[in-house]
Amino acid sequence: MSNVKLNTLPVPTYSWLGVNDTQRELDAFEQETVSLGGDRNIIDVSDSSAFEISAQGGENRLAVMYINSEKSAQIRTGVEVGESSAVKLVQVFEGKAQTVASVNAKLSDSAKFELVQLYLGTGDTVSEIDTELSGRKAEFTANIGYLLAGDDKLDINLIARHLGRKTKSSITAKGVMDGCSSKLFKGTIDFVNGSVGAVGSENEDVLLIGDKVINKTVPLILCAEEDVEGSHGASIGRVDEAHIFYMQSRGLPEEKVLDLMAQSKIAQIINTIGDEDTQKNINAKLGRGNEDE
Repeated sequence: MSNVKLNTLPVPTYSWLGVNDTQRELDAFEQETVSLGGDRNIIDVSDSSAFEISAQGGENRLAVMYINSEKSAQIRTGVEVGESSAVKLVQVFEGKAQTVASVNAKLSDSAKFELVQLYLGTGDTVSEIDTELSGRKAEFTANIGYLLAGDDKLDINLIARHLGRKTKSSITAKGVMDGCSSKLFKGTIDFVNGSVGAVGSENEDVLLIGDKVINKTVPLILCAEEDVEGSHGASIGRVDEAHIFYMQSRGLPEEKVLDLMAQSKIAQIINTIGDEDTQKNINAKLGRGNEDE
C-alpha cells in the first residue's frame, strides 16, 4: 500500500485552499479489464474492478453500475466512442468503504458520451472524470447528484477537454449536504488551441442542511482558443426557514419537509437516466417506490 496523489487540478491554485489534489493510501491495482460490449449492461460492482466500454460504427450502448463495496475498492472505467456512436454510463455509488473511481473517455467525430452519477451516501469517495472531445462535433453531458449525511466525504474532479472543432460539453451537479459531511467538486472546461467553435457550460446547485457541513466548489475555465463559448455558475444556499414554516403550516413535520427537498434535488438527476427499470430501481433504494417524477 502506498500514498497516491489523486484528483489533481489542471492548473494549481493557492495551496492553503486545499483543492489542488487529494491523497489516499491505495493497494497496487492488478485487476483485468472487463469489456462491456452489449447494448445494455447492468452490473453490480462489489470489489476493485476495471471496465472498458466501446461503441463504434453508429452503435448505442448503455452501462449501469451499482457500486457498493464493503472494503476499500478502486473502480476504473475506460470509454471509447467512435464516429457517430453513443455511450451512456450510469454509476450509482452506495458503499460506505473508501472508494476511488475514475472514468476516462475519448470521443471521435459526432460522438456522444452521457455520464450520470449518483452518490447516495458515500463514506469516503474520490471520483475523477476525464473526457477528451477529440472529434469534430463531439458532445459530452454529465449529470451528477449526491446525498451526503453523517461524516460522508466526496471529492470529485471533472475535466472536459475540448480538442475538436464545434465540440460541446454540459456539466450539471445537484446535491444535498447534511450532518458533518464534506464535499469538493472541481469542474474544469479546457478549451485547447484548435477547438474552434466549441461550447462548454457548467453549473452546480448545492443545498446545505447541516450546520457543520464543509462545501467547496471550484469551477474553472481554461482557454487557449479565441472562438469558443464557456460559462459556469454555482448556487449554494441553506434551507429557507419561511419555506419550512409554510410547509409545517400544511401539516408536514420539519424532517419530512427537508426530506422532500432533498429528494427533489436528486430526482432531477435520476430523470436524466432515461432507462425506466434503472430509474425505478434507484427510486426504490431511496424509498420512493416506483414513482414517476
